[in-house]
This record gives sequence, C-alpha cells and structure tokens, in this order.
Amino acid sequence: MSQPESRGAGHATVRALRWRRRRVSAAAEFGPHDLSGRRYLITGASTGLGFFTAKSLVARGANVVITGRSAARLEAAASAMARDELVTTLAFDIGDLEATRGAASRLLGDPSPGASGFDGLVLNAGVVHPPTEREETSDGIERVFATNALGHFALLSHLSVGAALREGAALVWLGSIAPALTRAHLEDVQLRGGYTSWNAYAQSKLATQVLAIEGDRRARAAGGHVRSLVAHPGYSTGGLTPTIPGVHEPSLGKRTLDSLLAFAAQGKHEGALCQLRAVTDPQLAGGETIVPAHLTRGMPVIGTSQWRSYDPELGEKLWAYCASLAGAAPDFSAISART
Repeated sequence: MSQPESRGAGHATVRALRWRRRRVSAAAEFGPHDLSGRRYLITGASTGLGFFTAKSLVARGANVVITGRSAARLEAAASAMARDELVTTLAFDIGDLEATRGAASRLLGDPSPGASGFDGLVLNAGVVHPPTEREETSDGIERVFATNALGHFALLSHLSVGAALREGAALVWLGSIAPALTRAHLEDVQLRGGYTSWNAYAQSKLATQVLAIEGDRRARAAGGHVRSLVAHPGYSTGGLTPTIPGVHEPSLGKRTLDSLLAFAAQGKHEGALCQLRAVTDPQLAGGETIVPAHLTRGMPVIGTSQWRSYDPELGEKLWAYCASLAGAAPDFSAISART
C-alpha cells in the first residue's frame, strides 16, 4: 500500500533512497567479489561517480589510486572509504597537459609494493557544467575538450608507453547520452567557430566515445592485451545520492527537487555501477558500452554508444589530432606482466 501524500516530499525522498540502497546492494553481483592484489586508477574521484566507483573497488579489496584537483578533497574521500589504507591519492588537473605528464611520471616511479601496473583505468574526471563562454587552458586548448577527452588520452599515452597496464587491463571511458540528444560532430573539435556550453559537453563526450572505440581497435591490432570500453551513467543526480560526510552533502532543497525526477533519474552511486561493471567484469569484450537498462536509470547492461562513435575514419583522425596535441599516443604493445 502506498504511503499517504501528506507525509511530504521529504518522506518520499527517504523511501526512494531506502529502495535504491536495496537495489544497489543486490546489483553488485558482476565481476569478482575479491579484488585483492588488483590495482585501479580512477580520475575525478573526490566525489560523484568517481568516488562511488572507487569506494566499491576498495570494498572488494582492491588497491585504488584516486585523482582530482584538490588534495584536501581527495583525502576526505579516501577517509570516507571503508579501507582507506588501500587508497592512494594524487592531486593534479587532468586538463593541464604538463600536470598530467608529471602525474604519470609519479605513478610510473611509485616504488610501493604492488605498484607495478594497473588492472583498470576509469577515465572519469570531467567538466559536467561547462562555462557559458568559451575558455582555454594554459595549453591553449578549449577547456571542456581538454578535461573530458584530451587529458585522459594524454594520461593513457604516458602510462601505456611506460608499461603501466597489466595483461587484461580494462580502460573505461566515461560516455554520455548527450551526443545522442544533439547534433554533436567533431568537425570543429574545439568549437572555435561557435561555442555553447551544451555543445561543448556533448562534443567532448562524443570525442571520448570515439577515442574509446578507436582505442579498442588499436588494442586488438596490438594483440588484444587490454580492453577499451565505454560506460555512461544515465541521468545521475546528487539529490538521489546518499549523504557522505565531507564528500557529498546535498541540501534538503536539492534532495526534494531531485526526488521529483526519480522516475527518470538515479543517484550517482547507482550510475557508478556502469563504470564498476565495465572495469571488473572479465566477460565483457573490448569496444562494448555499458549503459543503464532504462537509458537514464537502471542496472548496468550492454548497450551501444551514439553511432558516430564507431566511425573508423573519424576515430583515426581524432586519434592523430589528440596525439599531435598531447605529444604522445597510447602504445598498447607495451603491457607489463602481472606480478
């Protein structure tokens, strides 16, 4: 029997969150439950999707490196995880090519036991709410594209050339439904001919998906030692996400507003399940896209990316363009053996 409406939106929000927690608990059946000895890198993990992906991996015993721009926020995120001794933090701005190169060097030079490589990279960091006016990074690159797509290409380039990817590693790129909701194209990747915040976001996500699929083509050509996949979180909102002190503390107003969207949205802890499945499920083939079962919400299932993502000519051109900007390109022939 449904509860009386007189109990208000706050009560409805609590009920929705309780139901969602049960659903998420029942959801974590994919991939190995024991990830002891495995190591993962998640960018943009001080909050949101990245945080919940990292939290789930740590709960399964994995060693996890989390990155973000703020050292303080990363430390707070690590402290909020059940086994923070398994978490290493690394603060840098992935939209800055020099900072990304330096971060990769620190990762490659890590002398810690078990730090010989990664079983998975979750390339999650990004600008979700782009500026209304076009901005450029210190490298002279449009900021949204630099952060959401190019920075991850650069990071992967430095790590793969340095043999930091273990045999069978999963490379998970954060996609979106945005490219399917607009006429996103990549003829003007940096939007010099006309900028809007929506187009900047949609095009950056299309670029990300194109790079992911092209990356899988190249990984297969190099022997198939790693898999490159796309995961998109549907419509994940903060107001439907559990409170994590010091990490995620939405206001009552935010919770009330987002509860009205619950029919078509989900919490960030639920959206993160797509990334979690993509990076841990050994049955997934490279080139696949993991999506919510109901497009904007639901359990992680195999789906598809926007059709332009699979264009091999576009993939080759964008790969070369990103390599020219980053000064490096991923090398999937250099794979370190698991230790």
